[in-house]
Amino acid sequence: MFQKKLSVAVLALCAVASHSSIAAEAQDGFKVDLDLRTFYMNRDWKGDNDTEAAGQAFKLNVASPYFGGIIGFDATITQVVELSDSKTLKSSDVLDEDGDGYTAVENLYVKFKPLDNVNLRAGRMVMMTPLLNDLQSRLSAPSTQAVYGDIALDSLNLYAFYSDEASKNNSQDFSDYSAGGEDYGIASIGGGYTFENGVKAQVQYAVADDYKKQSFFNVTYPTKLSDYDVTLDAIHMRGENDSNLLADYDSNLTSLTARFAKGAMAYTVNYQTVGGDDGYNMQWGGQDDSQFFTYGAVQLLDFNANDIQALQFRVDYDVPALPGLHLMARHTQAWDIDTGAVTDGKRRETNFDAKYTVQSGKAKDLSVQLRVAHVDGDSIPRINDVRLILDYPVNLL
Repeated sequence: MFQKKLSVAVLALCAVASHSSIAAEAQDGFKVDLDLRTFYMNRDWKGDNDTEAAGQAFKLNVASPYFGGIIGFDATITQVVELSDSKTLKSSDVLDEDGDGYTAVENLYVKFKPLDNVNLRAGRMVMMTPLLNDLQSRLSAPSTQAVYGDIALDSLNLYAFYSDEASKNNSQDFSDYSAGGEDYGIASIGGGYTFENGVKAQVQYAVADDYKKQSFFNVTYPTKLSDYDVTLDAIHMRGENDSNLLADYDSNLTSLTARFAKGAMAYTVNYQTVGGDDGYNMQWGGQDDSQFFTYGAVQLLDFNANDIQALQFRVDYDVPALPGLHLMARHTQAWDIDTGAVTDGKRRETNFDAKYTVQSGKAKDLSVQLRVAHVDGDSIPRINDVRLILDYPVNLL
């Protein structure tokens, strides 16, 4: 049985190596892509059983033209096939809750373009905003059911949306946002502005009636320091309860980052801290799995516990002798964590990444990535996490 499942991934790789394409007929302007991903995870929990899983994803992306220059549709359907699974009580989220393959609808929406600078979407979509997002970290992305619109005005971009349902990355179903036995929706408005000197500012506000409201502020400043390209980044987030569906909740998170890049090397330093009465929880309930848009949130830990202070050092290296090979090492150390039982807790995470992307030939854009993480600290288990990811896009139209 395992050999049969493994052959699915082997056949997918062979299709890319031979640069074969699948014939399809469509009107002019249609874009059809097939993204293939093989994902393996081995997570070792100290004092508990390991969790090991592997799967093969076939992601079909279809984007229509704007018919009449006004209306069209986009769709993304992902089929995940189980290659192996050794699920314990702790799920890997690589496969579904039963450790099997599944089908996910990531995008299925109607798009409107009433003006050249105005875009509207209605349906199920992969959302990508700081306070509600569907970042992909496994075989398929989470998804959000929403009505979304944005407008571009020179250096200013504004957007707004309303969402009533969400789906996890490994779920076939959408469900309401809910807490305390009641359902609710999420309304948000945000935007960004780019100044003439390159400074970028972002603001977003989101509220779920009777549950939670959050604000996001971000400023990014690019500059030069001798021969280094320097990027300074500041993020501040605030969250609080919005009436009775969420118990008293008040928290704020600040993340400050400096990145220095020169040639093939880049060095990053990040400081992140959480204030208020609680750890910062940005998720909205139900199946929502929004992730932090901060440098301080890494592979396993978000470093968002109550009263936490965290310092991170990171090094990136593009190997000149082998174009397409990128290496990354990162360590984050946290202290002052207040969990109630512990008032001066410490946590740490170390990460190593290596990713190679084929630069030319029949397998151009095929990438292989190894991700390794080690986590330890107070009030959390010690975890060793290893992931191997193969991505290979195939253009059909």
